[in-house]
Amino acid sequence: MLSRISKSTVDLQIEVKEMTEIFAPKESHSVSYTTPLVSVIISNYNYGCYLAQAIESVLAQSYQNLELIVVDDGSKDTSSEVIDFYQGCLAAIFQNNGGQGAALNAGIARSQGEIICFLDADDYFHPDKLAKIVAAFAAHPQWVQIAHCWLSVNRDSVVTNATLKSLSQGNVRELLLQRGKYAWAPTSGLAYRREALLQVLPIPPRPRAADTYLTATVPFYGEVGSIHEALMYYRLHGDNRRAHSDNIAYLIEQREDTAYCINQAAAKVGFSDRFDIQQDVDYRSLKALQQGGGNWLEALKILWLSLQESLVIRRSLSDTINRLLQRGICALYPDEGKAILRLGLRGYLRLKLSRQAPKNLTTS
Repeated sequence: MLSRISKSTVDLQIEVKEMTEIFAPKESHSVSYTTPLVSVIISNYNYGCYLAQAIESVLAQSYQNLELIVVDDGSKDTSSEVIDFYQGCLAAIFQNNGGQGAALNAGIARSQGEIICFLDADDYFHPDKLAKIVAAFAAHPQWVQIAHCWLSVNRDSVVTNATLKSLSQGNVRELLLQRGKYAWAPTSGLAYRREALLQVLPIPPRPRAADTYLTATVPFYGEVGSIHEALMYYRLHGDNRRAHSDNIAYLIEQREDTAYCINQAAAKVGFSDRFDIQQDVDYRSLKALQQGGGNWLEALKILWLSLQESLVIRRSLSDTINRLLQRGICALYPDEGKAILRLGLRGYLRLKLSRQAPKNLTTS
């Protein structure tokens, strides 16, 4: 299956190859190394109800040497009205629906900044995000990508969870080639040096999540950095792709596409090693679930790989236990595994506990 998907991805990359010249370095301008221009690119598709908050969070940044580009990817809701309201404060691009990668490609092509930050239209920034990103890049010239922590919020912007996880830092190429992953942030928690980003553009149609492609390829051009602060608000509302999902075919596709991207990037920079997808513990647990589960030997191998992964990525104890439970249940009990993927482990456990509670419980 991987070979078929790989071929499909190659075909798609050929289709967009002609776009490469769009991303050639811009004409040189006078640059301030203490206050570099930061380009913020908002990608939007039918998130008119959240878009104003995203735009306002950029305009309210404490760091003001920025440009804001909003790419509307064929929305059919009120998004165009929201964007029109902010005319003069941003550059707007309206295009036919092409997916997140196509939207980011259009935004990057229009941008001028030395630093590029992405923001999904249903998320929003902490007021000091850009200031701290600029300071971190200035302090660490070897970093080409920065990830930071986030706060999860619901539809009404009420904080539901603080994700202050330990994010990877330094040279993560070996982690990618050995484990297929490292600890990074979702799209709205990522920032890039322009010159590094240009090395991997254009973003292809697959993987369908553009951040999956970027985080798998950019690290082959330098070190990654992290900021252990929640500098953005990540909204979980059920409609976004990163919300808990039990779409097994899509989740497996993402892991296969990630493996392909890692190996293509490694080949491009001259690495001889390649990533073996059988070392991807998420892929193996999802395949076990897809095949009906119940194989205890495979489950033990998955748990062992999961523990090894946590050790080399330096995950926290709670994160390690969470992943062990989720992957183990997926490998052994498919129905329960799908419920965990759909609800998250915490939601699943809450549901189980509530079902076990006495129905006629009263308090005095």
